[in-house]
Amino acid sequence: MQAPAGTAQAPCKHLSFPRTIGVPWNDPMLFETILFATDFSETSARAMDYVRRLKDAGCREVVLLHVIDQREAHVLLAEPAGFAAAEGEYEAELLGMMRKNAEAKLDEVRRWLEDAGLSVKAHLIDGIPATEIVRVADAEHTSLIVVGSHGRSNITQFLLGSVSENVIRHANQPVLVVRRIEGGQ
Repeated sequence: MQAPAGTAQAPCKHLSFPRTIGVPWNDPMLFETILFATDFSETSARAMDYVRRLKDAGCREVVLLHVIDQREAHVLLAEPAGFAAAEGEYEAELLGMMRKNAEAKLDEVRRWLEDAGLSVKAHLIDGIPATEIVRVADAEHTSLIVVGSHGRSNITQFLLGSVSENVIRHANQPVLVVRRIEGGQ
């Protein structure tokens, strides 16, 4: 498939940029460092496969990011602790379990990407996902952001807004959005 006039054909058939970015597609530095934000959903797993394939486009390092959504944590913590738990004990235990679970999943993703020959720098932080994705991408000087779209339920998206949409609006880098499979989660 030919790229439209005035654009360059990217190594991925769904990604093209205006030539004005000034970097030829055969430049090995184009996607040298990318940020991959994951929520550990099936859609994020599909996005991870794209990250792995970007190695052929010159990707050497992946900044792996998972953000524990402050808004979701506050909703979970609003549930009553019950009579048996001391004040604050339930909240601390629940946050600790969330963090431990996320660390284990992040480590599994890190190992999978390293097995593909990529250098990985993993970050697990608390915050608002879209805001933190853009902030970390800038701080790490990444050349591309890869995210999954609709990794969560449509109800959550309605209430919290689309993370991928907000990243696209605010990012200083190109964003590769991998959509979920229709009929999937």
